[in-house]
Amino acid sequence: MSGYFYSFKERKAKEQSKGIKVRSVYLENLMMTHMEFEPGSIIPEHRHSNEQITLILEGKMDMTVGKEIKTVVKGDVIVIPANIEHSAKILDEFTVAVDGWSPVRDDYK
Repeated sequence: MSGYFYSFKERKAKEQSKGIKVRSVYLENLMMTHMEFEPGSIIPEHRHSNEQITLILEGKMDMTVGKEIKTVVKGDVIVIPANIEHSAKILDEFTVAVDGWSPVRDDYK
């Protein structure tokens, strides 16, 4: 990437899985993604070596991190350390979140 100013709406979306779109901007060691989730979409349980912080911008989802489960809504923040199992189920409304990642996820470039 080159330049200093970006708009997520102008970034090309990648379909991560059915009903889930991701747009990203990144530096060498830090990434931010804009995630859009259709109602009913699922993020299966997984883990990764990246640290992740998620801010819910709109909508709501049931989020599981480790053994904790919570319904998260607009304004909530989820902190996911590296290698912790987590999953999500998007509830009955379109949901948008912004994720911060370190290190950068090559699969989201």
